[in-house]
Amino acid sequence: MNTKMRRYLKVGGVRLCCVDFGGDGPPVLLLHGLAGRGLEWRESASWLREHYHVYALDQRGHGMSDKGLNDYSRDAYVKDVISVIEQLQVQPVLLIGQSMGGQNAYLVASRRPDLVCGLIVVEATVSPDPDKPDVQGKIRKWLHSWPLPFPSLADARAYFGGDTLYAQTWLEILEERSDGFWPQFHFEDMISSVADQGGHDYTDEWLRIQCPALLVGGEKSFLPQEKLCAMAQQLPHARYVQIANADHDLHLSQPQVWRQEAEAFLRNLDHIR
Repeated sequence: MNTKMRRYLKVGGVRLCCVDFGGDGPPVLLLHGLAGRGLEWRESASWLREHYHVYALDQRGHGMSDKGLNDYSRDAYVKDVISVIEQLQVQPVLLIGQSMGGQNAYLVASRRPDLVCGLIVVEATVSPDPDKPDVQGKIRKWLHSWPLPFPSLADARAYFGGDTLYAQTWLEILEERSDGFWPQFHFEDMISSVADQGGHDYTDEWLRIQCPALLVGGEKSFLPQEKLCAMAQQLPHARYVQIANADHDLHLSQPQVWRQEAEAFLRNLDHIR
């Protein structure tokens, strides 16, 4: 990738990397989920930039942004996004976030409505699942199940499912070391990043969102889809869509249907501006 596409911003002493995909039109900022990075949105950016100027943030602890930090609270993530929008001078922006990035996106829209003109939340809820309270334990088990280091990229590709957009996305977060291929991120950073997800309910903040919103869920996701549907019903300017045969990473597993649903929302958003 051309390094000119990367912009480095300082937020409270933390260096954050923002990928500038280019494009003409209103600004869009994309927020990845846990363990992801901005470049995972490359396929989505390819069609978004036909009508928008597209940015994607490597959130703290991820991608090319600083790692090994002391603070991975939700407030820290949200303050990062607010500062990035202000530094890029792109407000009001369309915010699109998946999973952890979706939660960060709707909290930015709630806390700083002046910065956000539209919101797409992919696979993120406002309250923890009472049946799965140990979010950190779940993430720790998932990460430590990876057969690391991968001896080769071919081995990693096979582990992540073969020749798919999903697998390619995970391959791109790997870096080669002397003994094989490892993730760019630190495991403890990822585990710390979900520390506050098991005990916080953000319903009050969700109800304060003023901009039009689309919630997108995957039919095969582990998240209870009735929660996403109920969230949409709580706001007069929000709606929920479910993508068939899609999992939690639906922008990677069903990219064409994801595009159709997002573009339908964006056409309506442009119409009411």
